[in-house]
Amino acid sequence: MRVLHTADWHLGKTLEGRDRQNEQIEVMDEICQIADDEKIDLVLIAGDIYQSVNPPAWAEHLFYETIHRLSNYGKRGVVVIAGNHDQPERIRAANPLADKQGIYLLGLPTDEIYPSQLKNHGQVYAEKTGIGWLELYLPTANQTAMVSTLPYPSESRLKQLFHESADVKEIRESYSAFVHQWFQSQRSIFRANTVNLAMSHLFVQGGQASDSEIEIQVGGAYTVNPIHIPDFFQYIALGHLHRPQDVKGTLSLTRYAGSPLAYSFSEANHKKSVTIFDVNPNDSVQPYEIYLSSGKLLIQKKIKNGIPELEEWLTNEGTTPAWIDLELHMPHPLSMEEIQRIRKMNEGFIHIRVVTPELEQAMEAIEMQSKQPSELFKRFYQQRIGAEPRKEIVDLFLKLFQQQNDEEVEEY
Repeated sequence: MRVLHTADWHLGKTLEGRDRQNEQIEVMDEICQIADDEKIDLVLIAGDIYQSVNPPAWAEHLFYETIHRLSNYGKRGVVVIAGNHDQPERIRAANPLADKQGIYLLGLPTDEIYPSQLKNHGQVYAEKTGIGWLELYLPTANQTAMVSTLPYPSESRLKQLFHESADVKEIRESYSAFVHQWFQSQRSIFRANTVNLAMSHLFVQGGQASDSEIEIQVGGAYTVNPIHIPDFFQYIALGHLHRPQDVKGTLSLTRYAGSPLAYSFSEANHKKSVTIFDVNPNDSVQPYEIYLSSGKLLIQKKIKNGIPELEEWLTNEGTTPAWIDLELHMPHPLSMEEIQRIRKMNEGFIHIRVVTPELEQAMEAIEMQSKQPSELFKRFYQQRIGAEPRKEIVDLFLKLFQQQNDEEVEEY
């Protein structure tokens, strides 16, 4: 059985007000083509289908068109869960039509897909189901897959308090324990003679976030401890983080597929992909990525020598369609008219930050204030000596620095 894992489509999302509809149409088409080329049997879409709970009509149309294509007229299984950006009711609304094509849409953790009434062995169907899980027959693989589903679990969606205290640490511990208990309650359902998978939309401690995940409170209350991920799944497909990554410290192989497009400049260097893996009952899984080429590049460019260097860069390297975050160093501030003239040089400019010598000095002063004493000493030593200080020299400096601080405290 071959499975494709994707997540965090964020259909309808813009970049600082710039429309990205064509890019999203392009990347959805690319994912569908990969599913066909790689002969995928099952697609797991782990939440944040839309950017908002009220997406534009074109985004909904694109979603339905994409999952219809992915299902291959009911020959390929597709399971979709809601993320924190999605309205659960909107995600599951099309189930009466979708499940007849082997597409299963779950909005809330408590949603239940009912077993298929008609079981055509040339089509995907739900053989057994319960709250938070379903067993799918996949005709192209000629076997079944058990899939545990946990759409974005929050207090409001579950209609329960994780802890009466307002203390973040206590809420986090209760939330993590809830996720553990949720999966553990299904242990007896999953069997050794079938493929055992899970999918959810949540934050596991240790994951690397980016600026576009605005609602993720890294280290906040809704955080799952890796040790609370159970051991009886062959693969857990997660959504929530936009950087493709494995989760460390879990007992089951757990992975974020990442978003298919870069949605903020903090993702400019991310290689976007879908995750694919082959899996058989009771076997280990070796996931791999297929990189996506759709969408414009996000470029962070620093120009140190003013307008002439900018013009040269745009002529030689700035011809590829891209969204650009520009830091332009100038000897003097620019007027709004001058900024507008720069914007007309390339329609991809999102940010234009003009840095003058005065501003650079102020920024450096702020940066210096935030540095640790050891970092400041290393910088001073390198400027004076021309080499990095050895560790014992840094340790000696820190010892003397601490002694000086202690003496000042005693005098005070």
